[in-house]
Amino acid sequence: KMDELNIRFKEMRKSLGKSQKEIGDAIGLSNSGISNIESGLRSVTERHIKLLEAAFNINEHWFRTGEGSMIKEPSNAVDTLHELIRTFDIEQLELMKECLDMIIKEKESDKGSILNFQRTVTRPVYDLPASAGTGQFLDGYSYTNMEFPESVVPLNSTFGVRIAGDSMEPEYFDQDIVFVRQQPVLTDGDIGIFVLNGEGYLKQFEIMDDGYSLISLNNKYPDMRITEGCDFRIVGKVLGKWSGK
Repeated sequence: KMDELNIRFKEMRKSLGKSQKEIGDAIGLSNSGISNIESGLRSVTERHIKLLEAAFNINEHWFRTGEGSMIKEPSNAVDTLHELIRTFDIEQLELMKECLDMIIKEKESDKGSILNFQRTVTRPVYDLPASAGTGQFLDGYSYTNMEFPESVVPLNSTFGVRIAGDSMEPEYFDQDIVFVRQQPVLTDGDIGIFVLNGEGYLKQFEIMDDGYSLISLNNKYPDMRITEGCDFRIVGKVLGKWSGK
């Protein structure tokens, strides 16, 4: 007796109005391969079922059991949304609510496409070099709160720094803003913000056998050795940059 899957395979092809070649092209079999399935000489594999589901929207449950509709029913939108919502935590749902409120306002005011909607985040942005040699860099003044597209700001950054000069080209350019996570230690090779003898710097941190160096990516600039008598502080680690303005 021919396997039920083989019988349903032939029934499916005829119901779809497809030739053996069309079905074969979709699941990677020759005409004779399809013919062998339909005559029971070849088994229907797991892979065949998945490919038929993808290519022709075939209901896998029907294919395996003969129950229900041959073609997958369009899913109920409310059920789908409910399943989706269950995967979110409270913080994500709060963000969704904010987004939906803004989209609704945009719709109500009919100002145009809502596709241009983009979330922004705010970070305090400081300037380099630091406070004219006073060593007071990042101590709570001389910054501007700026808004950025959410997509460009690393989530766990705490502030931005607008850099000056070309010592970190070609990676960081004059007037770029780098996003920094405030932290007192760095690992070898990290890009960071530092205060050395009262001046602020964007450099690469290098740990040496006898101390530390601050490295410029632009080889026109010499390395800065941190010696025992230096007033040196690690401000934080650079997580990303913004060259938008």
